[in-house]
Amino acid sequence: MRRIFSHINVSLDGYIDDAEGNIDWHFADEAFQRYLDELLQSIDGMVFGRAAYEQLAAYWPTAGDEVTAVQRSAMRELPKYILSRTLETTGWHNSHLLGDDPVAALGQLKQQQGRDIAVFAGGSAASQLLRSGVLDEIRLVLNPVLLGEGTPLFQTPYPKSTWRLAGRREFASGAVVLSYERGE
Repeated sequence: MRRIFSHINVSLDGYIDDAEGNIDWHFADEAFQRYLDELLQSIDGMVFGRAAYEQLAAYWPTAGDEVTAVQRSAMRELPKYILSRTLETTGWHNSHLLGDDPVAALGQLKQQQGRDIAVFAGGSAASQLLRSGVLDEIRLVLNPVLLGEGTPLFQTPYPKSTWRLAGRREFASGAVVLSYERGE
C-alpha cells in the first residue's frame, strides 16, 4: 500500500510564506537540490492545493537550466492531483482534479500499487489532509529564518495527534528536513 506524506517548507517561527505571500526565503544549496531529485525519483505522484497548482503550472512547463533535468522531467511526467473546489479543468500535463471528495480519492490512490505520493500543498490543503487523517508522514523543511508573520503551517482546527521522529537530514545551508510518522 502506498503512503501519503506532506512535504512543506516552514520558517523557524512556523510560517510557510511571508506576509506578502512570498517563498523566496527558502534555503537551497546543491545538496538540497540532490535531495529534491531523490525525492522526486522516489514518488509516483504529487498532490497540490489549487493555489500551489496554479503557481507551479505557470512555472514548470517552461522551466529551464535553473532546475535539474530530474526535476524538470518529474514535474512534467509525474501525475499531479489537485485539491480544488473551484477549478474545473487542468492544463498542465498529467494533472487530475480529485473531485468533490478528495479524501476518498486519495484513499483509493493509497490502495493502488506503487510508490508513495507527496503532498506539496499550502497550509489550507495540508490542514485539510491532516484533519482527514489521510497523511501518513509529515516532512518539514525547517529553514533558519524568522519571518515574524505570514501564513501559519497548519490552520486550525485539527485533531490532537502524536507523531514520532522518523528521520532527519541536515544541509550546509542550515535547512533541516524533519520527517515525522503518525504515532500510535
